[in-house]
Amino acid sequence: MKNFINNIPKEKLQRYLFLGALILVFVAFFISLSLIKPKDAPPQDQDPPVIEDPDDEPPVKVAEKFKIPTGQGEYQIVRKFYEVDAPEADQLTAIIQFESSYITSKGISIAAKDGKDFNVISTMSGVVTKVTESPIYGTIVTVELAEDVFAEYSSLSQAKVKVGDQVKQGDVIGVSGESSYDEAAGNHVHFKIIKGTVTYSPEKLIGKELKDLK
Repeated sequence: MKNFINNIPKEKLQRYLFLGALILVFVAFFISLSLIKPKDAPPQDQDPPVIEDPDDEPPVKVAEKFKIPTGQGEYQIVRKFYEVDAPEADQLTAIIQFESSYITSKGISIAAKDGKDFNVISTMSGVVTKVTESPIYGTIVTVELAEDVFAEYSSLSQAKVKVGDQVKQGDVIGVSGESSYDEAAGNHVHFKIIKGTVTYSPEKLIGKELKDLK
């Protein structure tokens, strides 16, 4: 081996040594790269936070207001709600003659101006709690509007709902009719608003909210 090296010209020997050293440098460089551990990458959020758009806020629910329980057409109140401080003419209109008795009205009776029957609609949203048939008062539908607050529709010729039905404001609940209890009112619906044991004038509540029941 020594003789072989001695036989190589000095210039070639230097060239071989340079190439060998260069190769060793590259090898060492790549080995060092493989030994260097990469820095830990910052953890990635699996579920990045959702930025809510203020424009996506749910709409504010507007409280319903009592509406007259009639559909389209012209109507009139033929029986008033009796109030002790009402004008005498209104008090007379609020007295019902049934056989030989005179009874003060606890609601209002509404009739179409043409005297024909009409669809009776729910004054507010609620749940139907009673549907009864009476030979005196006709068909009666009671809807619970809130806890211990009820709307009662009587003198109906027929009901369009049954107990347990969820009704929305404006839904048809029955058809107006006549009753032997108030024959003078003709074809009508007798409409009551009741909270607990107290009845309220529906006429004064039209356009108001449940919170206005004091």
